[in-house]
Amino acid sequence: MKNTVSLTSLRETDDVAASRKLPRRDYVLLPLIVVATVVCLFVAAEFATRAIWSAGTRGGECHVADAREGMRNVPNCTMTVKTPETPWITYHYNACGFRSTEGCGPKPAGTRRVALLGTSFAEGTSLPYDQSFAALAEHDLSRMCGAPVEVQNLGVYELPFRKVLNRIGPALALQPDAAVLTVAPFDLEKINLPDVADAPAATVAPEPRSDLMARAKGWLSGSRAVAVAQHYMFENPDIQVPMYLKYGDKADFLRPPFSTAWRERLETFDKVAATVADRFRATGVPVALMLIPQRTQAGLLAAKSLPTGIDPLALDHAMAEIAAKHGMRYIDLASSLKQSANPADYYYPVDNHLNAAGARVVARSMVTALIAGGEPALSACGSH
Repeated sequence: MKNTVSLTSLRETDDVAASRKLPRRDYVLLPLIVVATVVCLFVAAEFATRAIWSAGTRGGECHVADAREGMRNVPNCTMTVKTPETPWITYHYNACGFRSTEGCGPKPAGTRRVALLGTSFAEGTSLPYDQSFAALAEHDLSRMCGAPVEVQNLGVYELPFRKVLNRIGPALALQPDAAVLTVAPFDLEKINLPDVADAPAATVAPEPRSDLMARAKGWLSGSRAVAVAQHYMFENPDIQVPMYLKYGDKADFLRPPFSTAWRERLETFDKVAATVADRFRATGVPVALMLIPQRTQAGLLAAKSLPTGIDPLALDHAMAEIAAKHGMRYIDLASSLKQSANPADYYYPVDNHLNAAGARVVARSMVTALIAGGEPALSACGSH
């Protein structure tokens, strides 16, 4: 028997198919509804995260750009700052613009002084000052020496690293018994960038007109919801480490042999270190050099296996060689950090500065190196 389909059935099937076709307006409306839903969810997330992960500033701005100094702290200035990852933090700068516990006048009798130079890590950015490694080292040294020891903090947030040389004079005026120069990979990354004040006017290109995509990227970079998402993502090394290693030049200090750009950065740093060492040595002040690793670098120090071609100690070895070349004691912070199961936990995931636990590790390493370094003013302190 042959299978037959009636014309009536075929017509009914065509009618059903036609009824299932979307009206033309729906091809526009449905995507718009999807986009509107996503935007509403994102806006809701933005409001929620800004309420929970708040940020702000109270008081005047204590960091000001300076043509000669690059960046300087306003003397006798106090401001309170909160970032999404930190509590409200008070930054106070003394009469010399130092974020120090003590004043910067003539050294009191019986007091020892350590001059700390560097940028934001030295300053203790993102930490209450009593939790910074400078303040912790000051407390421990005073206890171990049985007499006051001041760590005069000449660190400046966002200071171009070559401008550290301009801090030597103020440091020597403190009559220090020792000095510590701190550096971080992000300092080296920018060390060869021209200073804005030094660039000829003709070389300053006009700002390009931002298109819609550029504006969107700019808005997303300032989004609190995105920052919170990054915070939780970056807590997972399986996500964060591969992402960081894709940065290319930014992460090439982890890839020996160093690229041409990183060799040039190290050559510039070598000249800065030489000047620092010579200036302090001329007045009989010993200098120590301390590299504070980048967060990903620190995490890799304790990794059971490393990605191909990656060596988290490569930059550390280069810094140690430079220190030895110029007669500076090298503070081996990496050895202390890698004792932890995950040294990346010593940093804020997005901010990348040290947290309180990380500052304690740095302070211990700094104190141990200063006391064991044979500096006349501090060598006997360990016996107290």
